[in-house]
Amino acid sequence: MTHKKVTMLQNEVWYGPSSKHGELMPHNRKTVYSVNIETNATCNQDNPLLISNMGRFIYAPRGFSLDISGGVISAVSKFGEIDFAEGFGTLRGAYLEACRRYFPPSGSSVIPPQEFFTCPQYNTWIELIYDQNEDDILKYARGIVENGLPAGILMIDDGWNDYYGSYRFSKSKFPHPREMCRTLHEMGFKVMMWISPFISPDMPEYRELAAGGMLVRRKNAQGAMPAFSKNGISVAVREWWNGWSAVLDMTNPDTVRWLDNRLSELCDLGVDGFKLDAGDACYYFEDDITYSPVTPAEHAELWNRYGLKYDYNEFRACYKCAGLPLVQRLHDKPHSWEGGVSALVPDTLAQGLLGYAYVCPDMIGGGSFADFLPNSKTFDAELLIRYCEASALMPMMQFSLAPWRVLDEEHYKVILKYAELHEEFAPRILELAHESSRTGEPIVRSLEYVFPHEGFEKITDCFMLGDDILVAPVYKKGETVRIIPLPNGIWEDECGVRYEGGQTITVDAPLDRLPRLKKVKR
Repeated sequence: MTHKKVTMLQNEVWYGPSSKHGELMPHNRKTVYSVNIETNATCNQDNPLLISNMGRFIYAPRGFSLDISGGVISAVSKFGEIDFAEGFGTLRGAYLEACRRYFPPSGSSVIPPQEFFTCPQYNTWIELIYDQNEDDILKYARGIVENGLPAGILMIDDGWNDYYGSYRFSKSKFPHPREMCRTLHEMGFKVMMWISPFISPDMPEYRELAAGGMLVRRKNAQGAMPAFSKNGISVAVREWWNGWSAVLDMTNPDTVRWLDNRLSELCDLGVDGFKLDAGDACYYFEDDITYSPVTPAEHAELWNRYGLKYDYNEFRACYKCAGLPLVQRLHDKPHSWEGGVSALVPDTLAQGLLGYAYVCPDMIGGGSFADFLPNSKTFDAELLIRYCEASALMPMMQFSLAPWRVLDEEHYKVILKYAELHEEFAPRILELAHESSRTGEPIVRSLEYVFPHEGFEKITDCFMLGDDILVAPVYKKGETVRIIPLPNGIWEDECGVRYEGGQTITVDAPLDRLPRLKKVKR
């Protein structure tokens, strides 16, 4: 057991360790905050890192539990050491040193495929929920191009197979999967499939994997299946959001080879990659029995690193995989102003400061399907557009709810405008992605990161795209103006109007305008 206590300095703030808690950052002397990313990680990207605007950082290679209160940071690790370093001057200086030591970038411009950055992505979840099927997926894809949006990456979500662990198309829902993939490719789409490490019990795959010792096990509990119980040990069956399932033991090379073979069958049909969902550390326990001993967080990390086999990948939960060419989406947000669209920028800033550069905000409008059911009364056209606005100059933007279906012509034109804006900035976004692969720097950066010690340490509602483009989305209902703090220097908006930095300005922000300014030379 390792303990580390650090007292905050005057005017010091800290960021980390979970991107799910972006709205709670930065932590300061008044903060009361606790999190454990040693056993039960949150549902988004984590890194056992805390980083300070005064050039200090705390890092625990095997994770820690954290408490902040009374201006004191207390970190405890059951599994390893806790490192503390200081003297790096700024938030950027501390981040770059932590990156160099613990999560160096992949290098050589190894990034996810450019389609992730250059055009919108599309996910079938909100439109089809668990009723994924060939006819409606093709209808959705045709709706995209017929309504003026560009083809891009299409992710077919949960519900495409008959049960978890088959990793094969349901014959009733997808009678012609090869032809479907070919048609989508001809339309200009790349095809990704949702998968998880869960295996439904009482199915052929379960019996095969259990007999081969390829599932997570534990000491016998009440109701253990005697067929796969040996020496007081049986297969672990875990509850997750879709019921009860066994879990792949990713520490076992035989498990990995088995999964490779199943997924290669899908690739042979034309699938380009995978959305690797679940795998959260909370689905693994400290007393699990696996082929090789690992902590719950380390088991989650193995699921994450498995995604490196596929260029086209996406994760919603990641542990200690900073610097790798893995696409990171924010956890499903509600279709709401508070905690929904308001969380997109803070959480994305947190992702970047934890070393996850290739980030995607949540599905435009939110990823909580209950908000869009026929009897739901929560839909708000203004909110959907503000979600789209906030995503437009992020590294990636992802549609799921079909905006052409729910919006009138006037509002839908605004959606098209923001999709076109993303394509306009795609070369710059792609340039920053390549830069990140070499330097490890985030693509989306906080003002404090780029302009240290100018008083921006608590600003988390606007962001920098690189070092020179300041973006300030609207995140409150009914607002048509935006107050923007300008760092020192000369700034120019998209209309050519120039402003002297070092002041706060107010600009018009109707639904069809995303406030943004570029720093220019004098």
